[in-house]
Amino acid sequence: MKIIVCLKQVASRDAILRVNTASNWIQESDISFEVNEPDIYALEEGLRLKEKQGGEVVVCTLGPARATQAIKEALAKGADRALHLDDTAFANLDAHGTAQALAAAIRRENPDLVLTGLQSDDFGFAQTGVILAEMLGLPHSTASKTDRAGSGARRRGAQAAPGHLPRLRPEEERTSRVYRRQSKRNRRAAGR
Repeated sequence: MKIIVCLKQVASRDAILRVNTASNWIQESDISFEVNEPDIYALEEGLRLKEKQGGEVVVCTLGPARATQAIKEALAKGADRALHLDDTAFANLDAHGTAQALAAAIRRENPDLVLTGLQSDDFGFAQTGVILAEMLGLPHSTASKTDRAGSGARRRGAQAAPGHLPRLRPEEERTSRVYRRQSKRNRRAAGR
């Protein structure tokens, strides 16, 4: 199974944000960045599925050179490889533009499943994943949670195509297990 996990790098939650000189965004040079928390949940779910069913996890991120840190973290946790979309044309894209760029890269991979975070910690629109699914022509759920009560876990959520398993799924909660790979290869990938 080939699983694509979309990751976004956002300003750290404890960053002090200042407006840039153009007054249209934050001054990015003064702050630190981290992986968007809901995207971490998507990565954990992708790694859990890989462990259970086999295959590979490919992370896909759109952002400037600093986004390589998010890729290193994902590889350290167990992702197999990464796609980094880095172009100045991608600066300041809205959800539709971001989904277009991601769809072009993901389409070439022909994945079995695409996981995204439910929304980003910076804009919080919760639109990119749904737009991406439509552009890729994939059935998707708009919000899903795992029910772990009883003997087995099952997914629940609003599906775009009833009767079909979603092939693009936004994650909104942490799965039951955090993946922390401690092999030398993974620590090297993270730069530790």
